[in-house]
Amino acid sequence: MLALGKKPASPLGKKAILFNDVFNPAKMPAVPPVFGQQNRIKTWYTYGNDEYGDCVWAAKAHMHMLIPLLGGHLRDYFWTNNVLSDYAACTGFRADQPNTDQGTDMKVAAEYHRKTGVLDSRGHRHRVDAYVNLTPGNLDQIAMSTYLFGAAELGINLTDDNMAQFDRGEPWMITKADPVGGHCVPVVGRDAAGNFLCITWGKVQRMTPNFIRQAMDEGIAYLNNEIINAAGMAPGAYDAATMVQMLAKISPQPVVKSSAEQLAELLQSEQTQTATTYGIMEAVTPAYPSDRQFDSAFRMLRGLLDQSGYGWALSDAKLRLYSNQIAIGVVAAGSQPSTPEEEKTS
Repeated sequence: MLALGKKPASPLGKKAILFNDVFNPAKMPAVPPVFGQQNRIKTWYTYGNDEYGDCVWAAKAHMHMLIPLLGGHLRDYFWTNNVLSDYAACTGFRADQPNTDQGTDMKVAAEYHRKTGVLDSRGHRHRVDAYVNLTPGNLDQIAMSTYLFGAAELGINLTDDNMAQFDRGEPWMITKADPVGGHCVPVVGRDAAGNFLCITWGKVQRMTPNFIRQAMDEGIAYLNNEIINAAGMAPGAYDAATMVQMLAKISPQPVVKSSAEQLAELLQSEQTQTATTYGIMEAVTPAYPSDRQFDSAFRMLRGLLDQSGYGWALSDAKLRLYSNQIAIGVVAAGSQPSTPEEEKTS
C-alpha cells in the first residue's frame, strides 16, 4: 500500500521568507544539467509511509541521510520509529488510532524542523539553520536549492495514474485524472533527460518538468550555514543579514534541552507534587490508590514514554492499564519500615 499524507498547502503568512528574499538567482552558481548524489545511498526506506501518512517526515529523514555525505561526513541513519515519533509529536498521531493519521502541514513541520529537529537512530536531533519557501512550479529555484543544499522538499498533488506510473517504474507525468491527495517528496537531483529525481516509498522516482509545474503547490528549501559558507557563492548571491532579520520576526531559535535534562525535570516535578500521596516516600493509607494517585502514575508514565520519543506507539487508553497496575503495586508496597532502635544498636 502507498500512503500520501501532505495536507493542502496553507497560505504564506506575512512573515514567510521567500527564496528571492535572500538569494539573487543572477549571482548563484550555475546548475549543471545533470546532478545529484542519490546513488551514494544504497537503500532508501519507506519509513512507514507505505502504511501511514507521514510522507513529510519520511522526506526529512531521506534528506538527512544524504546531506552529511555532501559535506564529507558520515551519513545519518533513521529507523521507522524515529520518523513516526516526530510525526506524532507534531500532529498528535497515534498508531492505534486511525483517525489521528491525518497528515502534516509542511509549513508547520518546517518550524518543528528548525526549532526541535528530527530524531535519528542514535537519539540525536537534526535541526536546520533556516528555510525559504519556493515558488510553486519554479524549476530554477528547485534546481538551485537542490544543487546547493543537496535536497529540497516539494509538495505535490498526485493522481491514481501517478500511483500506477510509480508501480511501473515510469516518470510522473500529467494525465487527465484528478488528484487524490497531497504528497511530500525530497528532490535530490536531475537526470540527463531533464527529469527531476526525488525519493519516495523507498525508491528514486523521476518527475517531468511539466509535472512539477502543474502538480506542485508548495516547496521548501532548508539552509545549512556550513554548506552556504563552503559554496563559494559570488558576493551578493546570499543576503545573510536579511535572513537573520526575517527569522527574528518569525521567532528566535530556542535552546533545546537534552532528553536527559527534560527527563530530570519531569521526574523532579512529579516527585515533588505526588511523592507523599503516591506511596514513594511515605506509607499510604489505605493501601489502594486514590483517583489522584492513579492520575499521578499515568502522568509520570505518559511523560517518560513521550520523552523517550516513542509515546506515539501507545495510546492513552492502553497506557492507563499499565499505569494503574504500577500505582496499585507501589501503593500496596508503601515505604520501607523504619529500623527499630534495638536493631540499630545491636
